[in-house]
Amino acid sequence: MDHRRIARIREIIHREIASILEREISDPRLGFVTVTRVKLSSDCSHATIFFSTMGTDEERAETMEAVDSSHGYIRSLLADRIRLKTVPALSFVHDTSIEDGNRVLRLIRELNED
Repeated sequence: MDHRRIARIREIIHREIASILEREISDPRLGFVTVTRVKLSSDCSHATIFFSTMGTDEERAETMEAVDSSHGYIRSLLADRIRLKTVPALSFVHDTSIEDGNRVLRLIRELNED
């Protein structure tokens, strides 16, 4: 499949999933969620959604449970919003890259202070 088409579909999925998580899911366990990136298979049959959350470890675990439990509903809403022959299967992965980056920056600042 054309790489430009895959990139365009990936961006559409990113935007729509972020919107769905922000506006459509009313689960109280769902905390502040940011979709960081979407990885799409070359045949567009599977999309991995990477997201980050704020809060304690317990709050992050609750957010992951909320995302997992609403997985099918999110996919059905996505199917209503995008025009594809087949809506990709979705998997959600907690992305720790922002937290890792903050930790590295904090360590660099601490080293510079010494």
